[in-house]
Amino acid sequence: MAALAACQGTDDLSSSACLPLRAPAQVVLVQEAGLYTVRDAKTLVLAAHPRSSANDGFHGMQLVRVLPPGTRLHLERLQQAWGFDVGKGRISALGRVAGAGERFEYGWGGGTTIGRAPWEPASVPRLRTVACGD
Repeated sequence: MAALAACQGTDDLSSSACLPLRAPAQVVLVQEAGLYTVRDAKTLVLAAHPRSSANDGFHGMQLVRVLPPGTRLHLERLQQAWGFDVGKGRISALGRVAGAGERFEYGWGGGTTIGRAPWEPASVPRLRTVACGD
């Protein structure tokens, strides 16, 4: 098992040209989003609204607070998880809410696909292909 644990990690994409922005960056929400706890995780999850909350109880998600459009976010790091068994995994933006300082992780996508982030305008496609780490 110890050998398998060494075959996973994260790549820092903060200064990579494979995503539509680089970190650190300041962005402003153009749509409402929420900060959520997920079970015992210390880092909050940022999720764009509207969203289905039908399975929140099953996943242990609970709304902490709503962030209205115009809320400023400081994105501190962009990263992608990887593993020998799954290859390229979750693409995340890690940051904090300006003023309040709450730290969060935003699951931007996975593999070679990202979605429209809540700080991106509706003119951005819902899904895009990215070539990170190729």
